[in-house]
Amino acid sequence: MDISERDYDLLVDTEITVDVMLGSVHITIKEFLELCSGDILSLNKNAGSGGDIYVNKRIIGTGDIIVIDEKLAVRVQDSMDSDSVVKYFFEESILGV
Repeated sequence: MDISERDYDLLVDTEITVDVMLGSVHITIKEFLELCSGDILSLNKNAGSGGDIYVNKRIIGTGDIIVIDEKLAVRVQDSMDSDSVVKYFFEESILGV
């Protein structure tokens, strides 16, 4: 798919939401409803393995979870190349172009 320079310029100025997933766990609804304050859910990732970086439900990279000024952050370790990211946005019609 060829992307025009105009389309590319529109794309790079578009705001996106980036999610970082630390891990996941599969439980039943019953187990979820029984959770109380202080309960612990064990995730499917080992400590120190970092997080997966998502844009619109698609993983685009991985990174290390760090703390900056008492807030969580992610240091990008690996990510899709820029051409793949641009093609993804156009193929998924995220912009409605």
